Amino acid sequence: MLLLFFCSGATALIYEVVWSKYLALMFGSTIQAQTVVLAVFMGGLALGNRLIGSRADFLRHPLKAYGYLEIGIGLFAFFFPFLYESADQVFVSLGSKVLEHGLVLLGLKAILSVCLLLLPTVLMGGTLPLVAAWLQKESSDAGRRSARFYSVNSLGAVAGAGLAGFVLVKQLGMVSTLQMTALANVLVGAVAIVLSRRISAASEAMPSPSHDPTHPLPLPGELDSDASLAWASVIVAVTGGVSMGLEVLASRSLALIFGASLQSFAVMLMAFIFGIGAGGAVVASPRFSRFQKPATTVPLMLCAAFSVAIFIVSIEEWAILYAKARTGLAQTETGYLFNAILTSAIAILVIGLPAGLLGAVLPLWIRILAGSTTTLGDRVGRLLTWNTLGAVAGVLLTGFILMPGLGVRGALGVFAVLVAMFAAATSWVNRQPWPAAFSVALAGVVVWIWLGHGDEWKHTLASGIFRLRTAEVPWDLIEQRRRLVDLVFYEDGPDATVSVETRSKQSSNRDYVLRVNGKPDASAQGDLSTQYLLAHLPIMARPQSKDVFVLGFGSGITAGALLGHPVERLTIAENCRPVLEAAKIFEPWNRGVATNSRARIRLEDGRTVLKLSPEKYDIIISEPSNPWVAGVASVFTKEFYELASSRLKEGGIMAQWFHMYEMHDGIAFLVLRTFARVFPHLEIWDSQEGDIVLLGSHLPWKSFPEVFREVFSRDDPRSDLERIGLKSPEAVFVRQVASQRTAFAVAGDGPIQSDAFPVLEYAAPKAFYIAALAQQVFLFDERTWQMDLAPEEKRTILRSLPDELLYATFGNYTFSNRELRSYLQWRSSSFQSNDGRNVYHASPFFPVVFRPAESYPLVPEIPPNSTSEATDLLLAQALIFTRPTLWEEGVRSIEKILEARASGKEKGAIVDWLPGHFASVAARARLTHGDAEGARRDVELGLKIVPDDIQLLYLQRIIERHYTQP
Repeated sequence: MLLLFFCSGATALIYEVVWSKYLALMFGSTIQAQTVVLAVFMGGLALGNRLIGSRADFLRHPLKAYGYLEIGIGLFAFFFPFLYESADQVFVSLGSKVLEHGLVLLGLKAILSVCLLLLPTVLMGGTLPLVAAWLQKESSDAGRRSARFYSVNSLGAVAGAGLAGFVLVKQLGMVSTLQMTALANVLVGAVAIVLSRRISAASEAMPSPSHDPTHPLPLPGELDSDASLAWASVIVAVTGGVSMGLEVLASRSLALIFGASLQSFAVMLMAFIFGIGAGGAVVASPRFSRFQKPATTVPLMLCAAFSVAIFIVSIEEWAILYAKARTGLAQTETGYLFNAILTSAIAILVIGLPAGLLGAVLPLWIRILAGSTTTLGDRVGRLLTWNTLGAVAGVLLTGFILMPGLGVRGALGVFAVLVAMFAAATSWVNRQPWPAAFSVALAGVVVWIWLGHGDEWKHTLASGIFRLRTAEVPWDLIEQRRRLVDLVFYEDGPDATVSVETRSKQSSNRDYVLRVNGKPDASAQGDLSTQYLLAHLPIMARPQSKDVFVLGFGSGITAGALLGHPVERLTIAENCRPVLEAAKIFEPWNRGVATNSRARIRLEDGRTVLKLSPEKYDIIISEPSNPWVAGVASVFTKEFYELASSRLKEGGIMAQWFHMYEMHDGIAFLVLRTFARVFPHLEIWDSQEGDIVLLGSHLPWKSFPEVFREVFSRDDPRSDLERIGLKSPEAVFVRQVASQRTAFAVAGDGPIQSDAFPVLEYAAPKAFYIAALAQQVFLFDERTWQMDLAPEEKRTILRSLPDELLYATFGNYTFSNRELRSYLQWRSSSFQSNDGRNVYHASPFFPVVFRPAESYPLVPEIPPNSTSEATDLLLAQALIFTRPTLWEEGVRSIEKILEARASGKEKGAIVDWLPGHFASVAARARLTHGDAEGARRDVELGLKIVPDDIQLLYLQRIIERHYTQP
């Protein structure tokens, strides 16, 4: 039976995680919507505790009733995805009418949450009271055994949180995870029913259990049943509220140390529930019987208050300890696993310890009250009800009052003082003056700590220490940061911790950096090129745009840049109020967009605004670029892009910011593939080192200097573009990676990011930890290897750019393409004059569209010990690039070697050359000279040797699109 209840706890947490994901997609990721969902979920549990608990003791077969509850939960969960679809349609229908009325919209979210979650959560809430009622009928030590079942159920919830957070949704998707878990639930219920029948048959032949002498009965006058139940209800309500409040606060603190990924929050949830389960296990031990008295509540609360006080004074040390420990882990998948273990260990100490101490209070009082009642199911139900209601109150108080008003540190201090003072009150009621005095003294110490200097908290939480990748971490790292960095803004909001910082000794042209949960999200200097291009590039595609939607405010620089165009209505969705406050610091760069009459800011989730608003836009811009951050991956899904597409006017443009750093190639292609699935016409732009911008539409658009020239005719946009080195309409092409002619072919076939299968939420945090760098996208760069596939006008313009324009573009905001970056660095330092021509020599071989033919080395550098095949191929490649009149000779040399490999005549291993690369070189040369059929043969020849080569598959898609006769 313990195993069944373990499984019951696991399935309950899987449901909570998955249902929360579903409702976040429906209602958006605002803290208000998330809190409503959590309140409804926990309120349903409390209602189930009370309603079913009050009847549990009067049932003849409570174990059978428990089995039917589990089956009911499973059946509901199995059909939940279908119910969700209907509820979502209702939300869109009704929500679109009340989008302008925030409280009414929040009420609608609450009503729909009740409709979807109340029934299963009520059933869940009834499970432990039924088990307690069954134990009282079957056992002489029902109180202790009920505490054990509570503990086992909590430990099962740990397993469920881990499975949902790391395995099931990632491998099975949301629907299959729910339905598989539902089947497990039905199986648990069926087994419980069978066990009930067998136990009932066996019990009829046995006498009723008598009292166990090892289980102490209450002393005369020690417990008055009703009074003790009322006092116990108050205690478990307070400890439940404090423990949930501490979980919210400690999780926010650790998320700013570990990084705010989905997996970090899963680890912290597991640590919290593990603490509760471990505390319950200690209380359920037979050896705990001598502590089974009300006075034990006091040391539990005091130890919890003391552990919180220790955390308040040692946040800097915890952060440095984590950073130092992580330096010993490899930046690999194995290192990522060990990092999860490391974060789990720290989370258990910081969150699990106080959770275990406070979580032990509920099972303790179950044991205490069990000896004085014959209706244990009802008592357990009442205690669980008050504990759960206290938890709901704790979440609301923490998220909406304490944390915004006092900050994370101040709110932790309030809870530590509250627990200590409640321990003092409990001691005083029990006539224990010394524990009461000690409790008051501890509260005083906490207040003294709390009132002390708290700058180390702000600098620690705003530092983004989770991004630190140095080999050595000094113990005084935070102190060094305090000397070098000025925090000009800091706020712990309900949604996120937001800060703005600048260098203390940077006297002129200061850069201001906006951090959200420790991650830099925008800046006045460092991200300026991307922020400007994210606004101006889509306008260049649609110069007369009147209606623009921007998802995410950030620094406001992108939105402010749009004001330089004839935009009449600018709608900005931002779900974090402190971001809007912080953006005031960026007014010199964002043109005061927040107060501009053309701009309208909606404090709501951007996806929800698009979903409920019928407005159509010329341009939609999505600014969030960090899919490893919890919740952000939802704006990279096919469903989100379909939603955005439905809100675009005919020929409207979708713009997406994405970063290549701390992402691997698979993720970059996943994002491109998902984007291209919805927007068949797209372009890829290299906005600055580490960043790209995607433009997409259902219809093709003109992308040439004569169109760009209209934007350059506007004063503010021209000033913006010149500031980032784009001093002419022709220079804009320097930033284009792939035009509409080739961009569609870059990603190819493969998985996509979807609401039901959010693979990005799991892949991106791992790539972030490994510090990967996506570069394969630049194999398809029309400025380098694919230059011959670019539109002819673009090639002509790029080849004619004078050096001063080229170097200006390369200036402060360099490129993401490392080969191009290396070439321009080499070119700018290797200039020589020879007969009036630019000559660049001693260069490694790589093709660049800006590169004159005479600058390629006639004889390529041949690596030592190269095979004859590799040598011949390198010479043939050089011939194609350096002797245009002899290109066909070079191509035939490559084809000859490839044919020998494909036919099997040459059987040795290919050790020092890439067949796909050289087949691509030959195919591109033939396409350049109008021989599409020859190019097709070269591609097919290469695919015989390397069937999955990404460059060959890319060329195959381009040939099918542009060179196949209808």
